[in-house]
Amino acid sequence: MRVIIGYSMRSGSTLLSHILGGHSQIRAYSDISSSWALLRNMLGLRHRGTVCIKPLDLIYLQHRLRPWQGFDRRIWLARDPRDSYLSTVESGYAYLFWRPGRREADIDLGLLARWRRIYRTYLDHPESWYRVHYEDLVQDPDATLSGLLEFLGLPFEKLYPFEPFDLIHGGDYKITQSNTVRRDSRHRYLQQLTPEQMAIFDRELGAEMQALGYPLGRDLPVPAVKRETARIATPHQPPVREPSPARHPAGLASSHGAGE
Repeated sequence: MRVIIGYSMRSGSTLLSHILGGHSQIRAYSDISSSWALLRNMLGLRHRGTVCIKPLDLIYLQHRLRPWQGFDRRIWLARDPRDSYLSTVESGYAYLFWRPGRREADIDLGLLARWRRIYRTYLDHPESWYRVHYEDLVQDPDATLSGLLEFLGLPFEKLYPFEPFDLIHGGDYKITQSNTVRRDSRHRYLQQLTPEQMAIFDRELGAEMQALGYPLGRDLPVPAVKRETARIATPHQPPVREPSPARHPAGLASSHGAGE
């Protein structure tokens, strides 16, 4: 069986691929290491057993080749783009294969355009994908992974906590010493984005956020939004130290199956 993970930048896709690779029946390939496996699939060559491929997100920026169509199962990993943005600018990967765009209120509109373009891969044909939310994976990993394995038709195995990442074989440098994920990686935008910045996300990605089950900034209770003086770290500016973010007041959509 051939499985592909669809995602936008800094959505936790490397994490999900790594976790699934811990299953006894899955061989997972991520980023650069996925190139050969992806090429084999495009050439119509079969894989033995279950192969899970998490390609570079560049393939989702174009919609002509559509290599994901040749897979038996397709997983779309969604994450609130406001948190993805914060993670992107802090990680130093913001402009990997992407040029800086025009800035407004310290938000790079070009990066938001990148997310919007990638989202079309999923939103044009949501029935073709099994949607998983990063927030659910972090909050309730066992239930989320159990549903995912059921979708893949594989027997349940305890996959969380996972084996620590190995940088040599590709992984996230932030959790090389960890086998779990911190829950405060969710809803950081409530503490770090200003109302003005929230409004920019509403304007640029509002339809996409709603389609993925995320609330618009204008729909959040006023106390949930950070004060006007909040700032975003850029690749040249260290992040501001803030208290741990409060839990989101409105429940996010749980993991969705194909067609939802």
